[in-house]
Amino acid sequence: IETLPFVAVTAIVRDASIDALYTGMTDALRAAGYRDGETVRLRFDNADADAGRAAHLVKSFSTERADVIVAFTDPSARIAAGERLRTPLVIAGVGPETANDLRRDRTAKLLTGIVEEDRFDTQLALIRDVAPTARTVAIAVNADQPVDKEILRQMMGFARGLNLTVEQLPVSVEKGLIAAAIESYVATETVILLDSRIFPDAPVDRIIAAAETARLLVFSSDEDSVVRGALAAIVTEPYGTGRQIGRLVARILKEPSAARAPLQAAEPSYIVINRDTATRIGVEIPSAVLARRGRVIGWAETGGPRPRDKPVVPNPPPAAAPEPEAPGDVEDGAEPETPGEP
Repeated sequence: IETLPFVAVTAIVRDASIDALYTGMTDALRAAGYRDGETVRLRFDNADADAGRAAHLVKSFSTERADVIVAFTDPSARIAAGERLRTPLVIAGVGPETANDLRRDRTAKLLTGIVEEDRFDTQLALIRDVAPTARTVAIAVNADQPVDKEILRQMMGFARGLNLTVEQLPVSVEKGLIAAAIESYVATETVILLDSRIFPDAPVDRIIAAAETARLLVFSSDEDSVVRGALAAIVTEPYGTGRQIGRLVARILKEPSAARAPLQAAEPSYIVINRDTATRIGVEIPSAVLARRGRVIGWAETGGPRPRDKPVVPNPPPAAAPEPEAPGDVEDGAEPETPGEP
C-alpha cells in the first residue's frame, strides 16, 4: 500500500491569524495536487501555549516520519529549529530578528521558510502600475531624525529598475515643513510614499491633506493609512503568506532538495484601495490592479481599520440605519418589551 506524504503543522497557539495561514497553505497545496486524505496527509496540532508540549509535538512528528514539518510563529519556530531534526522544517510567521537568529543558531539540518522582512519592490511596482507617468517617489521622512540609509539604498535600487527616482520629503509639524515641501512637486510626475518602517510616527492626516490640495497621489505601506485617506497600499496578510508556504511545501514534497532553500521574504500581495480618495483626486485605478486580490474601501470615514484573515469579496458600504419604529409597533413574532425591563 502506497503511503501518503505526511505534512505535520504546529503552532504555540491557534487563533484566527494562524487559521488563515493554515487555510492559505492547504489551498495552495490543493492547487498543486495535494488533497488531504487523497494525495497527502495533513495534521495540525497546537501546543496550547506550552513550550514543553511544542517540543514534544515536533519530536513526535519526526518519530512518525513526517515528510515536512511546518512551524507557525515564534516560539514554535524557535523550538522546532532547536531540535535535532533530519526532517525538512518550514517556518513561517516570524520577523526579521527571529529569522536572523535561526539562520545563525539553528540545530535542525534542513530549515527553510517564509519570514516577515522588508519588501520595497512590490510597493514601487504598484506605484508604477497606478501612476504610469510618475517619475519621482517622495518618501516622507522625519526632518528631526536621521534616516536609515540602508533602507533608502535598497529602495533606490528597486526604483531604478522601474525608471523611478527616490528622494526624501522632510516632514516636521513643529517647523511647518509639510505643505510648503509638497507644493513644490509637479502632480503628474511625483507621488508620495508613507512607509511606516521609515517614518513610523508620521503625521499621516496632515500629509494626506496637503497632498490632496496639491493633487498628489499618496501611497502607503500599511492599510491603516489607506483607511485614513492614502490612495493605495500593497501589504502582506496571513492567508497570502499561507499560500506562499503551501507552494514551498509542495516544492519540497516534489523536490526534497528544496528544503535547503534560503529563507524567503513574505510577498505583499493584498492590495488595499481607497475609492473615495481616487474619486476626489480624479484618478482611475487600472482594471488589472482592481482584478488582483484585495479590498476596496469606499467609506474611509466610517469603516475604520478592521482585521483581515482570509481575503473576502470587498465589503459593501454600511447599510443605512432603519427608520425608527412608531411607538407601539412590534415586529411579527417579537415579544413586546415590558416597561421597566432592561
